[in-house]
Amino acid sequence: MTPDPRNETVVQQVFCDLPFPAYRWQLIAHASVYGADAVTMSKLHRLPLRRYTHCEDIAATIVATQNVRPRPRRYRPMTIPMNVPQRSLIVSVVVD
Repeated sequence: MTPDPRNETVVQQVFCDLPFPAYRWQLIAHASVYGADAVTMSKLHRLPLRRYTHCEDIAATIVATQNVRPRPRRYRPMTIPMNVPQRSLIVSVVVD
């Protein structure tokens, strides 16, 4: 896949004044303050958790993760034990 030149220009505009290296949470916070749209924010949320050294690194990672489908989460069924005795909650209140 060829990198989209618009990705790099948008990344340059949004993160030009951010001090690098920066963590993913800093990128997301900076983009939300900048007023990034929902598509850009979802791209930033898909970035791996690590430190990014410069704008080109962010743009390359966005291109690499753009077409990656998220893994489905596996949910375990919750089992409720039936023979556990119920205990009442005792709360003591001290009034002066």
